[in-house]
Amino acid sequence: MGTWLTAGLMSRGRRLLSAAVAIIIGVAFLTTSLAAVTTAQRGMEDALGAGLREADLVVTGEEGAPVPLEVHDELASVEELAAVRGRVTVSAELGPEEWVMGATLPSVGVTLLDGRLAKERGEVVVDTDLAERAPVGEVLTVRVLTADDDTATGDRDVVELDVVELDVVGVADFGDGDPVLSYGPAFVATDATLRDVDPALTYDALMLDLAAGADEEAARTAILGGWGEAVVQTGPEAAAERVSRFTGGTDALAAMLLGFGAVALATAAIVIANTFTITLAQRTGELALLRAVGATRAQVRRLVLLEALLLGLVASAVGVGLGLLGARGLLGLSGRFDLGMPLATEVAVTPLILGVPLAVGAVVTVAASLWPAVRATRVSPLAALRPDGEAARGRRTPWVRLVLATVLVGAGVAAMGYAATHRDLLSGVAGGLMSFGGVLVAGVVVVPTAVLALGLVARTAGVPGRLAVDNAVRNPGRAAATSAALLVGVTLITMTSVGAASAERTALGEIDGAYAVDVLVEGSGRYAEAAEGAPAGSGDEDPAAEVVPEPLAAEVLARVAAAEGVETARAVETAYLSVGEEWAPTATLGLDPARDGDVVRSSALADLVPGTLGLSNAMMAIYGLEAGDGVTVSGPGGSADLRVVELAVGYQVAVNVSDLRALGGDDVATGAVLVRLAHDADVAEAMSAVREVADDAGLAVSGAAMERAVITQVLDVLVLVTTALLGVAVLIAVVGIANTLSLSVVERHREHALLRGLGLTRGQMRLMLLTEGVLLAVVSTILGLAIGVGYVALGVQTVLPAGTALQLSVPWVQVGAIVGVAVLAGVLASVLPARRATRVSPVEGLVAT
Repeated sequence: MGTWLTAGLMSRGRRLLSAAVAIIIGVAFLTTSLAAVTTAQRGMEDALGAGLREADLVVTGEEGAPVPLEVHDELASVEELAAVRGRVTVSAELGPEEWVMGATLPSVGVTLLDGRLAKERGEVVVDTDLAERAPVGEVLTVRVLTADDDTATGDRDVVELDVVELDVVGVADFGDGDPVLSYGPAFVATDATLRDVDPALTYDALMLDLAAGADEEAARTAILGGWGEAVVQTGPEAAAERVSRFTGGTDALAAMLLGFGAVALATAAIVIANTFTITLAQRTGELALLRAVGATRAQVRRLVLLEALLLGLVASAVGVGLGLLGARGLLGLSGRFDLGMPLATEVAVTPLILGVPLAVGAVVTVAASLWPAVRATRVSPLAALRPDGEAARGRRTPWVRLVLATVLVGAGVAAMGYAATHRDLLSGVAGGLMSFGGVLVAGVVVVPTAVLALGLVARTAGVPGRLAVDNAVRNPGRAAATSAALLVGVTLITMTSVGAASAERTALGEIDGAYAVDVLVEGSGRYAEAAEGAPAGSGDEDPAAEVVPEPLAAEVLARVAAAEGVETARAVETAYLSVGEEWAPTATLGLDPARDGDVVRSSALADLVPGTLGLSNAMMAIYGLEAGDGVTVSGPGGSADLRVVELAVGYQVAVNVSDLRALGGDDVATGAVLVRLAHDADVAEAMSAVREVADDAGLAVSGAAMERAVITQVLDVLVLVTTALLGVAVLIAVVGIANTLSLSVVERHREHALLRGLGLTRGQMRLMLLTEGVLLAVVSTILGLAIGVGYVALGVQTVLPAGTALQLSVPWVQVGAIVGVAVLAGVLASVLPARRATRVSPVEGLVAT
C-alpha cells in the first residue's frame, strides 16, 4: 500500500498540483482570519480589560445595572477587603448644549503630557481638547444638574444648575483604556471629585482587592450580604465580559473573516472534488488492474483516501505558514491607520490557530475525495478495462437531480420571501443556502444548456468554436463542477456590490427624509444675564438666566456661499424656544416655505405654515408627540399653541419665520446658515471647506451631507474589502477551470492528436481551448450575476427596518468589471493547457497508449 501510494503521488504530482494550490489558498486565508481575530481580541483585552483583570473581585449589578453609591461606601468597611475602587463616568455642562465627560483614571493607556496626575479632591487631569480652554494651573468651571427625588413617586426633577470649579493639574492622552473618554472633551479625577460633580453618581463596577490572608468565599458572602443584587466575578471573568460588551465590532469582524474563510474552503472543496473525479476517471484502467491482481475495493478506496489525506496535510501545512505571514503583514498594515481600536504588537500564535486550519484543510480534502473514491471502486475490473463510455452516458437527463433541485430552489425562495416580509434573518440565510444548493444540484443540466445557448455565437468561429462547445458539454458533471467554483465567487461578489449600492441608495433616501438639510452651520447660545464684568462661561452667571443665540458674523454667509461644492447658502433666524412645559429651551430655526425651498430638500417644508412646529421622527419621540398633535411653544416673546408637522431638520426644531419672530421677541438673531451642496460636489471636500469657515468663526456644523459621506465611505470600504476577500474564492475558481482544462487535455490526448492529423493547426487548437474556458467562465458569471441580484432583492429587504422600502441599484461599472474579470479568468485558465496540447505532434499522440 505504501509503495502504491508513493508511486501514485509521484506519477500524478502535476495533476494534483491545482488541488494543492486550492487547499493552500483556502487554508492560508482561514489561518490569516483566525490569527487576525485572535490578535485583535488580545489587543482589546489588554486595553479594555486592564484594571478589571488585575482586581481580585469585581462587583456589578444584575444584567449590567449600576452599583449605588451606598454600596461602594458599605463595602469599604468590609474587613476582608483591602481596597475598593469604583469605575464611574459623569457628565457636566461646559456651556449651552455643550457637555464634558469625567471618569476615573484608566489603569492603562494614559500618557501624561503636562503637569501631574490628580490626587486631591477638586483636582482634574484634562485631555488635549479641554486643555485649550483650561490649561494646567487654570480653573475649569462646569455646571452640574442637581436633582430633587420624590420618594413617593420615585420621579426626579431637575432643580437648577450649580457651578463647580475644578483645578487643572495635568494634561494627558487617555488612549483607548476607556471609550467614553474619546467621545469629546473629557477629564479624569479622584472619586471624591467625581462625587462633587455628580453627588448622585452610580458606579459601572467596583474593583476589590482582598486583604492579606482573607478568604475569597468569605468576601463574596459579605458582599452579597451587603447588597443582594450584586454580581461577583473574578477580575479575569469581568474583563472578558467587558471586552464582549464593548467589542461587538470584533465579533462582527470574526464572523466576516471566518465566513469568507469558509467560502474559500468550500470553493476549494469543489475544485478538489472535481480534480479527484477527473484523475480517478483517467485512472480507471489502473485501478481496475490493481483489482484484477488481487486488491480489494476497500484497499483501493483506502489508497485513494490516503493520497487525499497526505495531499491535504502537506498543502495545509504550507497554507498555515503562508497564513501566518499574511497575518503579520496585515498587522503591520493596520498599524499605519487609526482603526479606532487598540492593536496587539505581535501576531497571536496559538495551538488553535495552528491546528484548526491544518485539520480543516485535511478534512476538506479527504471529504472532497470520498465520493470520487467510492465511484472509482464501484466498477468491476473487467468493465473498467473496456473502452470508456462515459461521454455517451453523460448526456442522459438526470431527472432525479432536476426534481431535487426544483424542491430546494422552491423551498429556499419561499423561505427568503418569508424572511423579507417578516424580517427573519435566520430564515433568510437558511433559504439562501438551500436555494443555492439547488442551483448547484441543477448545474449538470443548467450549465450545459447555457453553454449550448451561448455556443451559438461561438460556433460562428468555425471548427475550433464548434469543437469547444462540444467539449464543454461532453461531460455535464465536469462542466457543472468546474462552473460551480466560479459561480460561488461571482454570486457573492455580485451580492456585495449590488447589495452595497442598493443599501446606499436606500439609506440616502432615508437620510433625506430624516434630515432635509445638506449642511447646517450654526452658532452656540450664550447666557443673556451675566454678572457685571463677568464674561460668559466664567461661572458667575445666574443659573436661571435664559439662553439667546449668538449672532453670526456678517462675512460667514459670504465665505460659506463661496466654499467649493456649495450650490446655495442662506442665513436664517434662530431663537431658543421651549416645547412644552417640562423641556429646556432648544435652538429653533425660522423657515419660510416660499423662500427656503432651494436649500431644504423635503417637500414637507410646504406644510410649515404659521401655527405649525416642524419636528423629525426622532424629535417627536423625544418630546412624546406625533404629527398633528398640539403643543405649547414658548419663548421670550410669549407662547402659542402650535400643530406638529413632520419636517426633519435633525435634532433642530423648526417653525415658520413669522412664529419665530413673535415667540422669540428681541432675542431673535441670524444664528444659522442652511447649505445645499451641488449635485456633483465632492462631499468630503465641500464639508472640509465649510468646516474651515465654521472653525474660524467658532461655529458647529451638522447636516445630512455628513451622514451621507459617512455611509458612502463605509459602504465603499465594505465593497472594497469584501471584494478583495471574495477574490480569494475567484482565484481558487480560476485554478479549478485551469485544472479541468489541463486534465481534459490529458484525457483527450489521442483525440487532439487526431484533430492535428486531420489538419487542425496549433493556433486553432489554442482557440478551441480558449473558447471552452471562456464559455464556462461566462456562463458561471451570468448565472452568478442573476442569482446575486435576486438574493439582494430579498436579502437586503430582510435586514431593513419595517416600513422601509428597498431601492434596488445595480452598479453597472462594477458589474461590467465582474464580467471582464470572468472572461479574463477563462482566457488565463486556458493558456497552460493549450500550450501542452499543442506540444505533442500528431504521430506521437496517435501512437501513445
